[in-house]
Amino acid sequence: MSEEFEKVGAVSQPRYEQIVAELRSAAEQLTQAQFTIGDRALEIAPIGPRSGPVADTAWSVEQSLTRLAKDIGLPVTTVRQARWTASRWPPDRRRKAESFTVHQLLARINDDAERFASIDNLPDGKTHWTLDDARRRSDFRAETPVPP
Repeated sequence: MSEEFEKVGAVSQPRYEQIVAELRSAAEQLTQAQFTIGDRALEIAPIGPRSGPVADTAWSVEQSLTRLAKDIGLPVTTVRQARWTASRWPPDRRRKAESFTVHQLLARINDDAERFASIDNLPDGKTHWTLDDARRRSDFRAETPVPP
């Protein structure tokens, strides 16, 4: 095998595989952190009717989420999206090996049973979801088109 194919970028194939394993672990931690943000935002402001105060308080959902986002140093849109995604994926339905973004894309599937089944039904020949596969599955435009 030529040296050109024994490297990925500037590293050897074995080092590349070590990096991938390390980053898979980091990505799992990131996914867990994003779900934790969403779960806690749901605790503070459960999803319910679109208007009015959070149950038993004078705080609106938007005020509650804005305060939370400010207090943890994140954009309110990040907290809002994490909350919505967490609401669509109960903890026992989340797939640890898949990214938060994959869960977020598949969360667009309205039917609960179909959504929960979708994450376990990997695309043909794949060992995990890619973002494009998840976009296609959720009828969202994929970044890399596939010919008909």
